[in-house]
Amino acid sequence: MNYDAISLVLASAAAARAFAPDMRFVARRLLSAGVRVGAETLIEQKQPAPRADIPGLDQGGS
Repeated sequence: MNYDAISLVLASAAAARAFAPDMRFVARRLLSAGVRVGAETLIEQKQPAPRADIPGLDQGGS
């Protein structure tokens, strides 16, 4: 192994050590945003349609 390869490995290790916490933070933010969007989409799809045969509370239902 020559000195260029060793210095490249050391520089890569230093860069990974410096940027790993930031990348973890970004990954967690993206994951949580994806979960929020997915949950919102599921909630929108699962809303029951109002039934016409059962009167609501404001329409004189018991």
